[in-house]
Amino acid sequence: MNKFILAVCFVFVFSVSVFAQNTEYQIQDPSDLLKVEIVEGKISSEDLKKVGKVAIEFMPAFDEARFVYVCPAPLFEQSTAMLAIKESIASFIKDRGYYFYTYLKSDDTRYDSETKTAIYTSYVQLLH
Repeated sequence: MNKFILAVCFVFVFSVSVFAQNTEYQIQDPSDLLKVEIVEGKISSEDLKKVGKVAIEFMPAFDEARFVYVCPAPLFEQSTAMLAIKESIASFIKDRGYYFYTYLKSDDTRYDSETKTAIYTSYVQLLH
């Protein structure tokens, strides 16, 4: 019985050590963590293109992105913003080779009184 327990422990320690190697994200340059790529979002629906635009702030080190929808404040509707961002997410994950996404936190709506625009931001984690 003691030999069996010893053998199971040995197999467990060996398998953990084999699978634990090379699982961390390899960072060549510490400035890679701060890299943010800004891309224009693709909206396929003509009705959504007329109202606003989507900008994507992509952080490749963390596989995270912020989708920022901007439109004139009097024309802002949350449902339109959500549809535009959803179309942009779908095309972005297809282009970048991701398969799924999840929301990191609730969406954020802000109004800029100087430029009279509404800014709707969605925070997304991209998954392979």
